Amino acid sequence: MAMTDDSANSTWLRDATAIALGLTVPAMVSGRAVLQGLAAAALVGVLIIAWQDRGVFARAVAAARSRFGIAVVVAFAAMAVSIPGSLDPLRSFEAWARTLAYIGGCVLFWAFLAGDARALRQTTRTLVLFSLIGAGIVILAQLGYQEPLKWVRDEVRHMPTLWAFHTPKAYAALGACAAPILAWVAVRETGGWRWASIGTALLLVNIVIATVNKSALGGLLAMLLVVSFAVAARKNRKWVAAWGIWAMATTTAVLFLVYELPDEPSSTAVWDWMPPQLVDTHRQQIWHFTAGKIAEAPWTGYGINVINRVEGAGEILPGYQAEALPSHPHNWILEILGETGLIGFIPVLFAIAWSAARSFRRYLLWADPAALAQLGLTAVFWGSSLFNFSIWSSWWLIGYFLLMAMAGAGARPRT
Repeated sequence: MAMTDDSANSTWLRDATAIALGLTVPAMVSGRAVLQGLAAAALVGVLIIAWQDRGVFARAVAAARSRFGIAVVVAFAAMAVSIPGSLDPLRSFEAWARTLAYIGGCVLFWAFLAGDARALRQTTRTLVLFSLIGAGIVILAQLGYQEPLKWVRDEVRHMPTLWAFHTPKAYAALGACAAPILAWVAVRETGGWRWASIGTALLLVNIVIATVNKSALGGLLAMLLVVSFAVAARKNRKWVAAWGIWAMATTTAVLFLVYELPDEPSSTAVWDWMPPQLVDTHRQQIWHFTAGKIAEAPWTGYGINVINRVEGAGEILPGYQAEALPSHPHNWILEILGETGLIGFIPVLFAIAWSAARSFRRYLLWADPAALAQLGLTAVFWGSSLFNFSIWSSWWLIGYFLLMAMAGAGARPRT
Protein backbone atom coordinates (compact mmCIF):
# COMPACT_ATOMS: atom_id res chain seq x y z
CA MET A 1 0.00 0.00 0.00
CA ALA A 2 1.36 3.43 -0.94
CA MET A 3 2.13 5.84 1.90
CA THR A 4 -0.31 8.76 2.11
CA ASP A 5 0.84 12.37 2.35
CA ASP A 6 -0.34 12.54 5.98
CA SER A 7 1.55 9.41 7.00
CA ALA A 8 4.66 10.56 5.14
CA ASN A 9 4.54 13.94 6.87
CA SER A 10 3.97 12.24 10.23
CA THR A 11 6.97 9.94 9.68
CA TRP A 12 9.17 12.89 8.73
CA LEU A 13 8.08 14.84 11.82
CA ARG A 14 8.63 11.87 14.11
CA ASP A 15 12.11 11.32 12.70
CA ALA A 16 13.02 15.01 13.03
CA THR A 17 11.70 15.15 16.60
CA ALA A 18 13.57 12.00 17.59
CA ILE A 19 16.83 13.35 16.15
CA ALA A 20 16.34 16.70 17.90
CA LEU A 21 15.86 14.88 21.20
CA GLY A 22 19.03 12.88 20.64
CA LEU A 23 20.97 16.03 19.75
CA THR A 24 19.86 18.06 22.77
CA VAL A 25 22.29 16.82 25.43
CA PRO A 26 25.36 16.58 23.12
CA ALA A 27 24.60 20.14 21.94
CA MET A 28 25.91 21.37 25.30
CA VAL A 29 29.34 21.33 23.65
CA SER A 30 28.14 24.46 21.78
CA GLY A 31 26.60 26.09 24.84
CA ARG A 32 23.41 26.32 26.85
CA ALA A 33 21.44 28.31 24.29
CA VAL A 34 21.80 25.61 21.62
CA LEU A 35 20.71 22.88 24.04
CA GLN A 36 17.66 24.86 25.11
CA GLY A 37 16.80 25.75 21.51
CA LEU A 38 16.85 22.10 20.43
CA ALA A 39 14.70 21.11 23.41
CA ALA A 40 12.17 23.81 22.46
CA ALA A 41 12.13 22.64 18.83
CA ALA A 42 11.60 19.04 19.95
CA LEU A 43 8.73 20.15 22.21
CA VAL A 44 6.98 21.84 19.27
CA GLY A 45 7.41 18.66 17.27
CA VAL A 46 6.08 16.38 19.98
CA LEU A 47 3.07 18.63 20.59
CA ILE A 48 2.13 18.35 16.91
CA ILE A 49 2.66 14.59 17.03
CA ALA A 50 0.54 14.34 20.17
CA TRP A 51 -2.24 16.28 18.46
CA GLN A 52 -2.21 13.69 15.65
CA ASP A 53 -1.64 10.70 17.94
CA ARG A 54 -3.78 11.05 21.04
CA GLY A 55 -2.06 8.03 22.55
CA VAL A 56 0.86 10.30 23.41
CA PHE A 57 -1.35 12.59 25.48
CA ALA A 58 -3.07 9.58 27.05
CA ARG A 59 0.23 8.13 28.28
CA ALA A 60 1.35 11.53 29.58
CA VAL A 61 -1.90 12.10 31.46
CA ALA A 62 -1.74 8.61 32.94
CA ALA A 63 1.79 9.34 34.21
CA ALA A 64 0.66 12.64 35.75
CA ARG A 65 -2.22 10.88 37.51
CA SER A 66 -0.03 8.09 38.90
CA ARG A 67 0.91 8.08 42.57
CA PHE A 68 4.41 9.28 41.72
CA GLY A 69 3.00 11.99 39.43
CA ILE A 70 0.81 13.21 42.29
CA ALA A 71 3.86 13.27 44.59
CA VAL A 72 5.64 15.54 42.10
CA VAL A 73 2.61 17.85 41.90
CA VAL A 74 2.43 18.01 45.70
CA ALA A 75 6.15 18.91 45.82
CA PHE A 76 5.59 21.80 43.42
CA ALA A 77 2.53 22.96 45.36
CA ALA A 78 4.62 22.97 48.54
CA MET A 79 7.40 24.97 46.89
CA ALA A 80 4.85 27.51 45.65
CA VAL A 81 4.07 28.42 49.27
CA SER A 82 7.34 30.41 49.34
CA ILE A 83 6.49 32.55 46.30
CA PRO A 84 4.19 35.20 47.90
CA GLY A 85 6.82 36.05 50.54
CA SER A 86 9.77 35.86 48.15
CA LEU A 87 12.38 38.61 47.95
CA ASP A 88 11.36 38.77 44.27
CA PRO A 89 8.00 37.00 43.72
CA LEU A 90 8.06 37.38 39.93
CA ARG A 91 11.52 35.84 39.62
CA SER A 92 10.54 33.00 41.93
CA PHE A 93 7.34 32.30 40.02
CA GLU A 94 9.26 32.25 36.73
CA ALA A 95 11.77 29.66 38.03
CA TRP A 96 8.98 27.57 39.56
CA ALA A 97 6.80 27.66 36.42
CA ARG A 98 9.56 26.89 33.92
CA THR A 99 10.83 23.97 36.02
CA LEU A 100 7.31 22.54 36.07
CA ALA A 101 7.13 23.12 32.29
CA TYR A 102 10.41 21.23 31.78
CA ILE A 103 9.01 18.25 33.67
CA GLY A 104 5.77 18.38 31.68
CA GLY A 105 7.66 18.62 28.40
CA CYS A 106 9.88 15.66 29.25
CA VAL A 107 6.85 13.61 30.27
CA LEU A 108 5.55 14.25 26.73
CA PHE A 109 8.94 13.24 25.32
CA TRP A 110 8.73 10.02 27.31
CA ALA A 111 5.16 9.38 26.15
CA PHE A 112 6.23 9.88 22.52
CA LEU A 113 9.30 7.64 22.71
CA ALA A 114 7.56 4.95 24.79
CA GLY A 115 5.01 4.47 22.02
CA ASP A 116 7.44 4.50 19.08
CA ALA A 117 10.32 2.03 19.16
CA ARG A 118 11.76 3.41 15.93
CA ALA A 119 11.87 6.95 17.31
CA LEU A 120 13.52 5.73 20.53
CA ARG A 121 16.21 3.95 18.54
CA GLN A 122 16.84 7.07 16.46
CA THR A 123 17.03 9.20 19.60
CA THR A 124 19.50 6.95 21.40
CA ARG A 125 21.69 6.45 18.34
CA THR A 126 21.76 10.20 17.73
CA LEU A 127 22.75 10.65 21.37
CA VAL A 128 25.63 8.20 20.92
CA LEU A 129 26.85 9.60 17.60
CA PHE A 130 26.86 13.26 18.54
CA SER A 131 28.14 12.64 22.06
CA LEU A 132 31.07 10.88 20.41
CA ILE A 133 31.61 13.81 18.04
CA GLY A 134 31.33 16.35 20.85
CA ALA A 135 33.73 14.44 23.08
CA GLY A 136 36.18 14.18 20.19
CA ILE A 137 36.03 17.93 19.57
CA VAL A 138 36.75 18.69 23.25
CA ILE A 139 39.62 16.21 23.45
CA LEU A 140 41.15 17.57 20.24
CA ALA A 141 41.04 21.07 21.75
CA GLN A 142 42.71 19.84 24.91
CA LEU A 143 45.42 18.24 22.78
CA GLY A 144 46.07 21.63 21.15
CA TYR A 145 43.80 21.69 18.08
CA GLN A 146 41.19 24.23 19.20
CA GLU A 147 39.59 25.21 15.89
CA PRO A 148 36.65 22.72 15.90
CA LEU A 149 35.71 23.66 19.48
CA LYS A 150 36.06 27.36 18.73
CA TRP A 151 33.83 26.92 15.68
CA VAL A 152 31.01 25.09 17.52
CA ARG A 153 31.16 27.63 20.35
CA ASP A 154 31.31 30.58 17.93
CA GLU A 155 34.64 31.80 19.31
CA VAL A 156 36.83 33.58 16.77
CA ARG A 157 39.52 35.18 18.89
CA HIS A 158 42.72 33.51 20.08
CA MET A 159 42.22 31.43 23.20
CA PRO A 160 44.81 30.46 25.85
CA THR A 161 45.74 26.81 26.29
CA LEU A 162 43.71 26.37 29.49
CA TRP A 163 40.55 27.59 27.73
CA ALA A 164 39.92 24.07 26.39
CA PHE A 165 40.08 22.68 29.93
CA HIS A 166 38.00 25.35 31.68
CA THR A 167 35.24 26.08 29.14
CA PRO A 168 33.86 22.49 28.88
CA LYS A 169 33.28 22.11 32.65
CA ALA A 170 29.50 22.34 32.26
CA TYR A 171 29.65 20.01 29.25
CA ALA A 172 31.64 17.55 31.38
CA ALA A 173 28.99 17.70 34.12
CA LEU A 174 26.23 16.83 31.68
CA GLY A 175 28.50 14.22 30.10
CA ALA A 176 28.78 12.51 33.49
CA CYS A 177 24.96 12.37 33.57
CA ALA A 178 24.91 10.87 30.08
CA ALA A 179 27.40 8.11 30.97
CA PRO A 180 24.89 5.69 32.62
CA ILE A 181 22.42 6.26 29.78
CA LEU A 182 25.11 5.46 27.22
CA ALA A 183 25.91 2.29 29.17
CA TRP A 184 22.21 1.35 28.95
CA VAL A 185 22.24 2.02 25.20
CA ALA A 186 25.24 -0.32 24.91
CA VAL A 187 23.14 -3.08 26.51
CA ARG A 188 20.34 -2.46 23.99
CA GLU A 189 22.58 -2.30 20.94
CA THR A 190 24.89 -4.73 19.19
CA GLY A 191 28.02 -4.48 17.07
CA GLY A 192 29.43 -1.05 16.30
CA TRP A 193 26.74 0.89 18.14
CA ARG A 194 27.45 -1.05 21.33
CA TRP A 195 31.18 -0.31 21.17
CA ALA A 196 30.52 3.32 20.22
CA SER A 197 28.28 3.71 23.29
CA ILE A 198 30.88 2.24 25.64
CA GLY A 199 33.73 4.25 24.08
CA THR A 200 31.78 7.50 24.26
CA ALA A 201 30.94 6.99 27.93
CA LEU A 202 34.64 6.44 28.68
CA LEU A 203 35.63 9.54 26.70
CA LEU A 204 33.14 11.64 28.68
CA VAL A 205 34.58 10.35 31.95
CA ASN A 206 38.04 11.30 30.64
CA ILE A 207 36.78 14.85 29.97
CA VAL A 208 35.42 15.04 33.54
CA ILE A 209 38.92 14.29 34.83
CA ALA A 210 40.71 16.54 32.32
CA THR A 211 38.52 19.53 33.18
CA VAL A 212 39.11 18.91 36.91
CA ASN A 213 35.36 18.80 37.45
CA LYS A 214 35.39 17.54 41.02
CA SER A 215 31.63 17.79 41.45
CA ALA A 216 31.08 15.55 38.42
CA LEU A 217 33.66 13.12 39.80
CA GLY A 218 31.69 13.05 43.03
CA GLY A 219 28.55 12.30 41.02
CA LEU A 220 30.30 9.46 39.19
CA LEU A 221 31.42 8.04 42.53
CA ALA A 222 27.83 8.16 43.78
CA MET A 223 26.72 6.37 40.60
CA LEU A 224 29.33 3.62 41.01
CA LEU A 225 28.33 3.03 44.61
CA VAL A 226 24.58 3.04 44.03
CA VAL A 227 24.61 0.95 40.85
CA SER A 228 27.04 -1.62 42.26
CA PHE A 229 24.91 -1.89 45.42
CA ALA A 230 21.79 -2.52 43.34
CA VAL A 231 23.59 -5.27 41.38
CA ALA A 232 24.89 -6.83 44.60
CA ALA A 233 21.48 -6.63 46.29
CA ARG A 234 19.91 -8.52 43.42
CA LYS A 235 22.43 -11.34 43.89
CA ASN A 236 22.64 -12.37 47.57
CA ARG A 237 24.03 -11.37 50.96
CA LYS A 238 27.55 -12.48 50.04
CA TRP A 239 27.52 -10.05 47.16
CA VAL A 240 26.39 -7.25 49.48
CA ALA A 241 29.30 -8.02 51.80
CA ALA A 242 31.69 -7.93 48.87
CA TRP A 243 30.11 -4.62 47.82
CA GLY A 244 31.14 -3.12 51.17
CA ILE A 245 34.79 -3.86 50.43
CA TRP A 246 34.41 -2.60 46.85
CA ALA A 247 32.69 0.58 48.05
CA MET A 248 35.48 1.39 50.49
CA ALA A 249 38.18 0.81 47.87
CA THR A 250 36.35 2.82 45.19
CA THR A 251 35.61 5.72 47.52
CA THR A 252 39.23 5.85 48.64
CA ALA A 253 40.50 5.80 45.07
CA VAL A 254 38.15 8.56 43.85
CA LEU A 255 38.77 10.77 46.88
CA PHE A 256 42.51 10.36 46.38
CA LEU A 257 42.09 11.42 42.74
CA VAL A 258 40.00 14.44 43.77
CA TYR A 259 42.55 15.31 46.46
CA GLU A 260 45.44 15.21 43.99
CA LEU A 261 43.76 17.22 41.23
CA PRO A 262 44.71 20.92 41.18
CA ASP A 263 42.38 23.40 42.87
CA GLU A 264 41.75 27.10 43.31
CA PRO A 265 44.10 28.95 45.72
CA SER A 266 42.69 28.51 49.22
CA SER A 267 42.06 30.99 51.97
CA THR A 268 40.80 30.48 55.52
CA ALA A 269 38.94 27.20 55.87
CA VAL A 270 35.62 27.11 57.72
CA TRP A 271 35.85 23.53 58.93
CA ASP A 272 39.15 21.98 60.00
CA TRP A 273 37.84 18.46 59.30
CA MET A 274 37.20 19.16 55.60
CA PRO A 275 40.40 19.36 53.48
CA PRO A 276 40.22 22.23 50.97
CA GLN A 277 41.50 19.84 48.29
CA LEU A 278 38.14 18.02 48.54
CA VAL A 279 35.87 21.04 49.04
CA ASP A 280 37.49 24.41 48.31
CA THR A 281 37.40 27.00 51.06
CA HIS A 282 35.28 29.47 49.09
CA ARG A 283 32.56 26.85 48.75
CA GLN A 284 32.89 26.14 52.46
CA GLN A 285 32.37 29.86 53.14
CA ILE A 286 29.28 29.91 50.91
CA TRP A 287 27.78 26.90 52.66
CA HIS A 288 28.47 28.36 56.09
CA PHE A 289 26.85 31.68 55.16
CA THR A 290 23.81 30.00 53.57
CA ALA A 291 23.27 27.69 56.55
CA GLY A 292 23.15 30.73 58.82
CA LYS A 293 20.52 32.37 56.64
CA ILE A 294 18.44 29.18 56.56
CA ALA A 295 18.27 29.24 60.36
CA GLU A 296 16.72 32.73 60.15
CA ALA A 297 13.86 31.63 57.83
CA PRO A 298 13.46 27.86 58.30
CA TRP A 299 9.84 27.33 57.23
CA THR A 300 9.24 29.05 53.88
CA GLY A 301 12.69 30.40 53.03
CA TYR A 302 13.40 33.48 50.94
CA GLY A 303 11.79 32.51 47.64
CA ILE A 304 12.83 30.31 44.71
CA ASN A 305 15.99 31.38 42.86
CA VAL A 306 16.64 34.46 45.04
CA ILE A 307 18.84 33.17 47.84
CA ASN A 308 21.70 35.37 46.58
CA ARG A 309 19.62 38.47 47.43
CA VAL A 310 19.57 37.93 51.17
CA GLU A 311 21.21 40.54 53.36
CA GLY A 312 25.00 40.18 53.43
CA ALA A 313 25.23 38.00 50.30
CA GLY A 314 27.19 40.68 48.44
CA GLU A 315 29.82 41.22 51.10
CA ILE A 316 33.38 40.41 50.00
CA LEU A 317 34.96 37.55 51.93
CA PRO A 318 38.29 38.24 53.65
CA GLY A 319 41.11 36.80 51.54
CA TYR A 320 38.94 36.53 48.43
CA GLN A 321 37.83 38.80 45.64
CA ALA A 322 34.47 37.06 45.85
CA GLU A 323 31.11 37.57 47.53
CA ALA A 324 29.78 35.55 50.45
CA LEU A 325 27.03 34.18 48.18
CA PRO A 326 27.79 35.14 44.54
CA SER A 327 24.75 33.58 42.81
CA HIS A 328 23.75 30.29 44.43
CA PRO A 329 24.97 28.01 47.25
CA HIS A 330 26.58 25.34 45.01
CA ASN A 331 24.50 22.74 46.85
CA TRP A 332 20.96 21.74 45.92
CA ILE A 333 19.96 20.88 49.49
CA LEU A 334 21.01 24.27 50.84
CA GLU A 335 19.49 26.02 47.82
CA ILE A 336 16.04 24.43 48.01
CA LEU A 337 15.99 24.51 51.81
CA GLY A 338 17.04 28.16 51.89
CA GLU A 339 14.60 29.23 49.19
CA THR A 340 11.51 27.15 49.99
CA GLY A 341 12.10 26.25 53.65
CA LEU A 342 11.17 22.95 55.25
CA ILE A 343 7.66 23.22 53.79
CA GLY A 344 9.03 23.06 50.25
CA PHE A 345 12.12 20.95 50.84
CA ILE A 346 10.62 17.89 52.53
CA PRO A 347 8.11 17.07 49.71
CA VAL A 348 10.87 17.59 47.11
CA LEU A 349 13.18 15.24 48.99
CA PHE A 350 10.34 12.72 49.25
CA ALA A 351 9.72 12.85 45.48
CA ILE A 352 13.42 12.37 44.71
CA ALA A 353 13.63 9.43 47.12
CA TRP A 354 10.50 7.90 45.60
CA SER A 355 11.97 8.19 42.10
CA ALA A 356 15.17 6.45 43.19
CA ALA A 357 13.26 3.76 45.11
CA ARG A 358 11.04 3.06 42.07
CA SER A 359 14.09 2.52 39.87
CA PHE A 360 15.77 0.37 42.53
CA ARG A 361 12.66 -1.78 42.97
CA ARG A 362 12.16 -2.23 39.21
CA TYR A 363 15.72 -3.42 38.85
CA LEU A 364 15.47 -5.83 41.79
CA LEU A 365 12.20 -7.34 40.55
CA TRP A 366 12.70 -7.40 36.78
CA ALA A 367 16.45 -6.85 36.20
CA ASP A 368 15.53 -3.95 33.93
CA PRO A 369 18.71 -2.24 32.64
CA ALA A 370 16.71 0.93 31.96
CA ALA A 371 15.81 1.11 35.66
CA LEU A 372 19.47 0.64 36.58
CA ALA A 373 20.42 3.43 34.17
CA GLN A 374 17.85 5.75 35.74
CA LEU A 375 19.15 4.88 39.19
CA GLY A 376 22.70 5.68 38.06
CA LEU A 377 21.58 8.95 36.46
CA THR A 378 19.74 9.94 39.65
CA ALA A 379 22.91 9.32 41.67
CA VAL A 380 25.12 11.29 39.25
CA PHE A 381 22.79 14.27 38.99
CA TRP A 382 21.88 14.73 42.64
CA GLY A 383 25.36 13.72 43.81
CA SER A 384 27.15 16.27 41.64
CA SER A 385 24.46 18.86 42.39
CA LEU A 386 25.70 18.83 45.97
CA PHE A 387 28.70 20.83 44.75
CA ASN A 388 27.97 22.61 41.47
CA PHE A 389 25.41 24.65 39.55
CA SER A 390 22.16 26.21 40.67
CA ILE A 391 19.47 23.56 40.73
CA TRP A 392 17.25 25.96 38.76
CA SER A 393 19.64 26.15 35.78
CA SER A 394 17.56 25.38 32.69
CA TRP A 395 20.17 23.39 30.77
CA TRP A 396 20.98 21.29 33.85
CA LEU A 397 17.35 20.39 34.53
CA ILE A 398 16.46 19.78 30.88
CA GLY A 399 19.43 17.44 30.48
CA TYR A 400 18.45 15.43 33.55
CA PHE A 401 14.74 15.16 32.80
CA LEU A 402 15.33 14.31 29.14
CA LEU A 403 17.87 11.56 29.90
CA MET A 404 15.47 10.12 32.48
CA ALA A 405 12.71 10.17 29.85
CA MET A 406 14.87 8.31 27.32
CA ALA A 407 15.66 5.46 29.70
CA GLY A 408 12.10 5.36 30.98
CA ALA A 409 10.78 5.01 27.44
CA GLY A 410 12.94 1.93 26.94
CA ALA A 411 11.91 0.17 30.14
CA ARG A 412 11.10 -3.50 29.78
CA PRO A 413 7.46 -4.55 30.13
CA ARG A 414 6.72 -6.02 33.57
CA THR A 415 6.37 -9.79 33.59
